[in-house]
Parts: sequence; structure tokens; C-alpha cells
Amino acid sequence: MAAEYGWAEWLSMIASFLLVIGLLVATLFALKKLNLGIGGDEGKRLKILEVKNLGARQKLLLVSVNTEQILLGLTPQGITRLGGWEAHEALADDSLKTDAAAEQKGKNFKQFLSQTVKRQKD
Repeated sequence: MAAEYGWAEWLSMIASFLLVIGLLVATLFALKKLNLGIGGDEGKRLKILEVKNLGARQKLLLVSVNTEQILLGLTPQGITRLGGWEAHEALADDSLKTDAAAEQKGKNFKQFLSQTVKRQKD
């Protein structure tokens, strides 16, 4: 007793198969874009801190090696070291920028508040 399938059943099976293959390809593409690695980075000396895509095939990578941070340019032709500095220097620079930005926001808010109070008095 062989089961016979009509055109509708065959088309339905082929469409289902293509849908599953398409979902598999989309999942693999998403995993590649998100850079999800298996396992943790604990105890490793080499870490990728940030990745900035500049184009289809160009990237900037901020890499940490031991106590040094290195900025790399990645192209299809090769990898170029763009700069490097000690990790504690980068943290100090970031905290200074954050403090300056917070101070500027505080000044802007003070000016806005004083202008609003003056308008209400008038």
C-alpha cells in the first residue's frame, strides 16, 4: 500500500522544507552578526572590547591584550594597528569626558531653569 500524493501535498512539503532551510540560514546569519561565542572570556588575556562596522568589509576593533588596549583597522587586504595605550589611561580619559559632559548638562539645566523662573515672574 503505497501512499499517493497529489500536487498540492508535494508543493506543501517543498514549501515547508524551503521555509525550514530559510529559517536556518537566517539564524546562522544572525549569530554571525551578533558575534555570539561559545564559552566565556574569563581568564583570557585577549579580548575584543568593541567592534565598529565602517562599511561592508571594513571594521574598527578595540582589542585588550594583557593591560594594553589596541585599536585595529580591519579590511579585506589586512589588519593595521592604528594606536595603542594602557588600559588605565583609557579609563581615566573616559571618566574625565563623563565628568565634563555631566558638568555641561548641569550648566544647561541651570540656565534653562533660571530662564523659566524669570519668564514666570514676568
